[in-house]
Amino acid sequence: MKTRIYIGIGLSLLFGIYSCLDDHTSVGDKELSEITITAEHDTLVAYFGEEFILDHLNVEQSGEELPLSYEWGYGNLKMNGNEIAEYPIRDSLRVISHDPQLRYTFRELGTFGLSLKVENGESIRFKYFVLHIDTEFSEGITVLSRDEAGKGRLSFMKTLTKEEIDAGVEPFFRTDIMETINPGIEMEDVTDMVQANERLLISSDNTARIYNMDVRTFDVNGMTSFRGTYPTCSFRGFAGISAQNNMYIYSDDKSAYVYDYVVDELILTRYFEDVEADAFCMGEKPVFINYEKSVLYSPRSGGLNESGERFLAFDIHAVCFVGSKLYMVNTMKTMPTQVFLALTNATFSSLSTVKFYPSPEAIKIDRESICVGCSTLSCIFYTYNNAVYCWNVTKELPTEPIVILPDGMEITALSMSADENLLYVGLYEENSAHALKGSLYIYDAKDYNLVKTYPNIADKPLRVIYKKRV
Repeated sequence: MKTRIYIGIGLSLLFGIYSCLDDHTSVGDKELSEITITAEHDTLVAYFGEEFILDHLNVEQSGEELPLSYEWGYGNLKMNGNEIAEYPIRDSLRVISHDPQLRYTFRELGTFGLSLKVENGESIRFKYFVLHIDTEFSEGITVLSRDEAGKGRLSFMKTLTKEEIDAGVEPFFRTDIMETINPGIEMEDVTDMVQANERLLISSDNTARIYNMDVRTFDVNGMTSFRGTYPTCSFRGFAGISAQNNMYIYSDDKSAYVYDYVVDELILTRYFEDVEADAFCMGEKPVFINYEKSVLYSPRSGGLNESGERFLAFDIHAVCFVGSKLYMVNTMKTMPTQVFLALTNATFSSLSTVKFYPSPEAIKIDRESICVGCSTLSCIFYTYNNAVYCWNVTKELPTEPIVILPDGMEITALSMSADENLLYVGLYEENSAHALKGSLYIYDAKDYNLVKTYPNIADKPLRVIYKKRV
């Protein structure tokens, strides 16, 4: 197995790393030879199942150069509020080496405390590290795509460590995730993807199947089809978590089902049995839209919140969350050039007007637009006619796009990085000569400049997410 070293510094600014010196520094007139341990990094990253080597330590003695003994151990990390505890792994310490250079293969995932004890017979010094034990798939951009036959593909580009970046390592997409991690499993008729805590969920339509994966490894732990229980269900997309492990999922039969992703069970709640939804909006809470009735719904304990007749006089064009705020783009049914930009919340208990104005031309947003809210910039990015627009939610709708794609490129996915600094645009080039016709373009969310392109890394992109470390 190849030997690799991965070291990060992310938490070193957040946590103080403590060391301690036992006993006094002198006995009588003799000065003790004190030990000093320094390291380039106090936060380390090791990969599950691969040998980890830590050799960047510098151990010095202030006086006589005495023989040194070493003890390496690791265990559960103890915190004191937002800081590492003074004795971070005191009770759960597992000793793993007595060599000056640590060489060890870790076989459990998570964040731990790593300790080093060095002594010379006169003094003892401890050094503590924060240790992340990850897989190479623990964090990064993940693209779900499907080919013309509906077969799903996962493409993944891991987030590089600072050391990898400094060493000139170039990030790249792996397009063989399913074949490598789940040989023999083909995802059929895929439609959507979402990260739910430690799970990665992928839906399908014709098979009414949900692929339930370990988000850290891409291992498929379940792939249940619910067509036998609910013959009309055909999953279109994930609408969001209502409580605990309950993920709402929208179906082509205009129903909203609840999927418990821990026990792998699906139910159609009784209060959705008589409600039809044409679309959904994922955010603080799942929100469902009935365009014909101009009504919004969201789940609550034992029932539904409904917007009632508030929007009865309007055609709803788009609904999108920006943080906990729910923005709506509407036009009057009797006067389509009259635009009503509204602000409400997930329970529809409040309503305010952002703008109410006559538009000299048809608005450039519709029910097919892909919308993504950005709290940092107080705006909504959305697609229309194969271009990307940005609506400052305190103003009227824009009339000019911020991004225009070349002819032959179709926008099929839109999302943002976890820090909302980058805009991810998934593209599909139907007439491309390449086997993989899907690409990812990344733009700066503030100035809209193109930052990076990753051509031919997927089939037709359906969803792009930044998969977070758990």
